[in-house]
Amino acid sequence: MNVKILVADDDYDNRTIIKQVLEAAGYQVFEAVNGLEAIETALAQTPALILMDLSMPKLNGWEAAKRIKQTPQIAGIPIFAFTAHALTGDDVKAKAAGCDDYISKPCVPREVLQKVRDYLMKE
Repeated sequence: MNVKILVADDDYDNRTIIKQVLEAAGYQVFEAVNGLEAIETALAQTPALILMDLSMPKLNGWEAAKRIKQTPQIAGIPIFAFTAHALTGDDVKAKAAGCDDYISKPCVPREVLQKVRDYLMKE
């Protein structure tokens, strides 16, 4: 399997755990530590899916998701909001920003993997 996934999260531990689980399942994982890097990496690598933390420095995930969805070359890439923002309505806000799904942190890495697999199988 050579399916690319971008994990954009400023927290090293979160990024590393998710990366390890996805790579063990055969996915090729790219990392970004802020929203600007996420956009640049999405343009360079064209991943099949982006896991985007919404609270990152330089450019937050909300704005990065909007910009990705406004960029024709990468607008079709599905984005999962990956965030500790678990308040009522945050999932609606994430979808309004262009995110296709929502995963709240903390989460079980295997459940994230299953959600990624399920989504990519539908595509």
